[in-house]
Amino acid sequence: MEHQYGKSVTVEIEDQHALVRFDRGVNRNALDQDTILALTQVARDLTDSLEVHTVVLTGARDIFSAGIDLKDPEKWNEADLSLIKRRDIAQRGARLCRTWEEMPQLTIAAIEGFAVGGAAALAVTCDWRVAAADAVFYIPEVKVGLNLGWGAIPRLTSIIGAARTKRAILLGEKLPMKLARDWGLVDEIAEKGQAIRVATDLARRAGTTPPALLRMTKEAVNASATALNKLTTYMDADQALVCRDSVEGKQARGSVLSD
Repeated sequence: MEHQYGKSVTVEIEDQHALVRFDRGVNRNALDQDTILALTQVARDLTDSLEVHTVVLTGARDIFSAGIDLKDPEKWNEADLSLIKRRDIAQRGARLCRTWEEMPQLTIAAIEGFAVGGAAALAVTCDWRVAAADAVFYIPEVKVGLNLGWGAIPRLTSIIGAARTKRAILLGEKLPMKLARDWGLVDEIAEKGQAIRVATDLARRAGTTPPALLRMTKEAVNASATALNKLTTYMDADQALVCRDSVEGKQARGSVLSD
């Protein structure tokens, strides 16, 4: 059974397993506002399901996602909006990631190609990550005059440690899969084109666990790992507004868009 959300998100449900795919077919599958809102609603709907116990999240077949869409007018043309509306738009990414992180089901990101910026932030909300051998994690926010928001910093710190989180953000290095696995950022490496298959196999193995125990274990681990996350990131959307509207932010973004 397949369900459509927004213009680019589909959900296929088979038995106790769901496959969520977002694929815009344009702009290297960058995350526009329609996709962000659709993925948030998917997570809310799946959260209410007592029949679905494992979820695989994937992007386009050749690229997970190029991150936030720098050319999406709904994101950047906000000059005439009130501050409360601008804050609401700025908080959508954090809301998306929080909703996915808090899903009771076991979630696995299946990554082909690049996972950039906000897409990497979304991937680290999942319980596990499976990536193709030629996939790449890339966090270029500082290069375009933005902070890394969406609550990603404490999640990354929990997974790979403080020093490596600083390195990934401040140096903006493209992280190949061998390094990502050594760091603990990726749990399994698949052959090119096989990330969904490997992620689905993991999901089905996890799905043999009694559903209540699967959910209780995830909840207990997350409660321990994320206890201080909200305290340390509650203003990251406000920081994003300050950074993007600064002279430095506009110059950096203009340089990237002109390339």
